Amino acid sequence: MPLALLVLTALALGLYLHIGRSSERDLEQASLLPFADDPEAAGRMSAATGLQCERLVNPLDDSISEPSLLA
Repeated sequence: MPLALLVLTALALGLYLHIGRSSERDLEQASLLPFADDPEAAGRMSAATGLQCERLVNPLDDSISEPSLLA
């Protein structure tokens, strides 16, 4: 039982130190990641909140026709 408590305390301390080092800007950008793959949604979110998503991802086009590996 004392070992489990020690492990739990070490885990909690590690998480606290890891999250505690994140800056306000890093946490703000992490909250914007759900909009990173949809430029239209990112634009609407920016217009509504005034926050700018710095990392936009252009998803691959679904119309690429490659031979299926399962066929």
